[in-house]
Amino acid sequence: MLSTRRLLRVRLFFEGTIVGIFTGAVVATLRFLLDEADIYRPIIFAYVDSLGRIFLAIGLMILLATILAKAIDFDAQVGGSGIPQLKGILQSRAQMVKPLRLLAVKFFATVLGIGAGLSLGRAGISVQFGAAVGNFFTKIIYAKNKHHESVEGNFLLTAGAGAGLAAIFTAPLAGVIFCIEELRKRFSQEILIAAVTAAISASFVVKIIFGVRPVFETITAKPLSIPSVMTILDFEMVAAISATPLKFTALFILLGIICGVVGAYFSKALIFALDVYDRLKIFGWKRFAIPLLLAIPLGIKLPQVLGCGNVLVDEILITHLSLSLLIILLAGKILYTLISFGTNAPGGLFLPVLVIGALIGNVFARIGNALHFFTADWTTLFIIFGMAAFFAAVVKAPVTGSILILELTGQFSHLVGLIVVSSAAFLISDLCGGEPIFSALLERTQNKKLPSESKSN
Repeated sequence: MLSTRRLLRVRLFFEGTIVGIFTGAVVATLRFLLDEADIYRPIIFAYVDSLGRIFLAIGLMILLATILAKAIDFDAQVGGSGIPQLKGILQSRAQMVKPLRLLAVKFFATVLGIGAGLSLGRAGISVQFGAAVGNFFTKIIYAKNKHHESVEGNFLLTAGAGAGLAAIFTAPLAGVIFCIEELRKRFSQEILIAAVTAAISASFVVKIIFGVRPVFETITAKPLSIPSVMTILDFEMVAAISATPLKFTALFILLGIICGVVGAYFSKALIFALDVYDRLKIFGWKRFAIPLLLAIPLGIKLPQVLGCGNVLVDEILITHLSLSLLIILLAGKILYTLISFGTNAPGGLFLPVLVIGALIGNVFARIGNALHFFTADWTTLFIIFGMAAFFAAVVKAPVTGSILILELTGQFSHLVGLIVVSSAAFLISDLCGGEPIFSALLERTQNKKLPSESKSN
């Protein structure tokens, strides 16, 4: 006879697989729709070239703002990235009452908001979707056994969350590490079994839907040559260049310090942006109308800062933008992300954070190249390291960030360099008073009534 704990592990293996499969299908659909939005959004904004069409665009944006306000009024958990809400559930501070309703409403609202141009990510949303799938199956499987529902429910909730992250990036290892490092903050064999099976299943489903060819395909370039282009999710990432020389360690630490400082104040600015909307008493559709209406001139003049930002990473990796334009894009992406996130609209932070880190790394590399510290061939490497460093500074999950970047690029020879730059960014962010952004958001939610719970004007 199998012991009770061994039976639990067997159940979690099969249950995690089921949760992963359904999470992969949901996230793949979300990814497809947002990919299509990235294609058609510039075309639509290019069409807005006359006064009459601008008024039409304004009307559509106000309509979208109204829909977003109604969606959040319908279910408060629709707002935000979803990860703080999930952390609250795992800490028994909140509960997910109707997971399918949350999934359906937030899915619809996310596609509309990010599709229209809000500078928000889709990874946090995918994490919450996976958790909703895990919660839904827990309620079905253990409808008549409240004890098992409470014990195994958290395991499946966590596993579904990791599956969501694994599916959106096709990065199963990062999904598993995220469950342990950020969500549970402790290790157990039960969590590991559920998380691994769910993450692998979700990634497998995404690969089937998007084709046999791996989404993250590495084309390794020759050492010290201009890198080749490879497709990674939505990024046109460039293959990293051989093993990192030790002489670059000081430069990596310097990049980590810069990302740490910027990341700490960016985290504080995100909370401040939420507070500003509250202090100005901007609620209801007016709250969402601000960034959506701002998206019209940005879509015409600076479309790269709209949406998740993966198209912007494509551009900086395959084209040689001027340093002045890079600085404008960096400032624009940061400011528009703050304006978008401050509304509490449905959308996450992972992709905007990675994009901002990539821009910081690109600016750093361009200055270093101008000062003859290294050749232009190394620009891609600093872009990649900037992504990992800024992620570590804002999310405060350096291991997850490093593993995620490794899976995105396929360049495991740079593990030591990524750990160095991420650790430096993490430490400096901590010294600057930066808090883990999702924990800070959860505390804000617990200590103050959410704007989304206020009545619309």
